[in-house]
This record gives sequence, C-alpha cells and structure tokens, in this order.
Amino acid sequence: MALMQFLITALLGLQVLAASPLTKKPADPTVPHCFNDQEVQKTECPAALAKIIYDKDTLNKLETELSVVSGECLIRVYNRKQAVVTKKQIEETVTGIVKSCKSGHAKIKGNTEVAIWVTRRLQRRNWYTPYDPDFPLEKTYCFHRDGVVKEDCLEAFNQLPVDKQGQLVSPATKKLAHSLDLKFKSCRVTAYTTDGTNVLVKNRMSRPS
Repeated sequence: MALMQFLITALLGLQVLAASPLTKKPADPTVPHCFNDQEVQKTECPAALAKIIYDKDTLNKLETELSVVSGECLIRVYNRKQAVVTKKQIEETVTGIVKSCKSGHAKIKGNTEVAIWVTRRLQRRNWYTPYDPDFPLEKTYCFHRDGVVKEDCLEAFNQLPVDKQGQLVSPATKKLAHSLDLKFKSCRVTAYTTDGTNVLVKNRMSRPS
C-alpha cells in the first residue's frame, strides 16, 4: 500500500551532495560502482532489506521507487519502467554491493532497467530527517525558516487542483502523479508517495478542517 506525505517548506533550495566514485564506472552496469567517501554499517543492511514488502516474493510493479533504512544502511530501489523484480534479485544485488564496496550502486543482473543504491543516511539532518524512510508518516516536522507566511501555505494548499472524481492531481499536467507541488509567494506545498505510486487522495480528505 502506498504511503503519502505532505511537506510544507520555505522556498529554500536543497543541495544533495553526490558520493564520489572510488574508481571509473564499470562498463558492465551490474558490477557494483563503489563510493569511497561514505561507508554503510553492513551489519544493518539485512534489517533494512527485511522492510521491503513483496507480493509473493515479487516487488509491486507500481512501486517505481522505494527506500528502506536501518541504522546507517539506506537501500534505494529504482524501477522506473515497472519491470518484474524478485526478492532474490534485490537481495543478491545488495549483497554484491556491500561485499565489494563501502557503499555504492549497481543494476540487477538480467534486469538492467532496475538500479539499487546502498549508502548511509543522507547527512545534514535538519533538512533530510523528514525524508528518511523510517520517519513516522503522521508525525509533524517543523522547518525553521524565516520569512514564511502561514497564509501563503494555506493558499498554496488550497490551490492544489482536483479532477472530476475529487482526486488531487498535478498542477502542471492536471493528471494523477506520484508527486504534487505548488508554491504561492513564500511557501511551497508538496504531496508525494514514498514508493513512487500515484497520490490517491480526495480533496475532502486532504483539506484542512
């Protein structure tokens, strides 16, 4: 089941620092590409893997992107083309990465449309904390940023469009999407699912009372 979060933030850019490669990227995309500037806690990766939910040992194809974490082992699976991916393929790929690297990424053997990354949690905790896969979905997280007007946030929220069925849709395409984003003056409102599936929320469920 897809999980959905709302974030209300100041208009402040986030800069994600990419990990530096240890060596030249291998020609074979299924060979792990290692990073040398961060090291995962490899003993925590099995617990992270155990958090992935399968349907009869197969990943739900509607989940185009998912993340799981335990301690300092963060696993991300990217399946943008909705390929069939098995539990065995994911576990073997993760095992290959952690055996070869401090951290890194690789594509699944026999299924190179799917990429898996194994890294530490994102740093700069003040901004990344609410994006952690294990952050409680119903817990409020406050961003401390001057200049945000609460009324702007409410207006941005109220301007999120809906379709004929009352479902929230993308302001850009007016269609269902996995991420909805709208800004008004000093505030940006984002609604997104944690697994890349479409946001399925009707306006009566999402509007503040």
